[in-house]
Amino acid sequence: MEAGLWSILGTGLLIGLRHSLDADHVVAVSTIATRTKNPLKAGITGVFWGLGHTFTILLIGAIVLLFGLGIPAQLDQYFEWIVAVILIYLGIRTVLDAKSETAATKEISLQQYNFRSFVVGLVHGLAGSAALTILMVSQVTHIGQGVLFLLLFGIGSIFGMFIIAMILSFPFRVAKTAKLQQMILYGIGALSIGFGVALLILT
Repeated sequence: MEAGLWSILGTGLLIGLRHSLDADHVVAVSTIATRTKNPLKAGITGVFWGLGHTFTILLIGAIVLLFGLGIPAQLDQYFEWIVAVILIYLGIRTVLDAKSETAATKEISLQQYNFRSFVVGLVHGLAGSAALTILMVSQVTHIGQGVLFLLLFGIGSIFGMFIIAMILSFPFRVAKTAKLQQMILYGIGALSIGFGVALLILT
């Protein structure tokens, strides 16, 4: 494999890892990953976010590669607004859960939260697809390279979010009292709501 292609594929992997650190991604996953005291389970929830994100990116990237279509800036803005609304929703749900002592201390239904994480990843993939596809098209010379670029980007984002979700679960794990766990959920919920509102205003 020639050096130029290695560089392109390495770029895809590194961008995927970096992309998982975007503030809106971390905030969204924090509302879900902090609901379990098991870091591995939290990490798996992060993986579901990455899978949803990768699915959307692959789908839109394939359309761009096959048909040479672009994503209008206005449409990308609408996607960002959808992400903002979801962040507000996740924040409100977290705050409402925190009001109940039993909800704050109860282990979550992982199937439910993994599905929620997957859906949130899907929407985040829409919001980030425009800039990524422009970058991808500017570097690749044929469809095969583009698909590999997107796959490695997806792998990078999945791995990155797995690690982030595991880290985010530790405060809830070390919180020994229901009151402290409630305070953590209140804080995360308020952060998610605030970030979502700011994104609506600034986008």
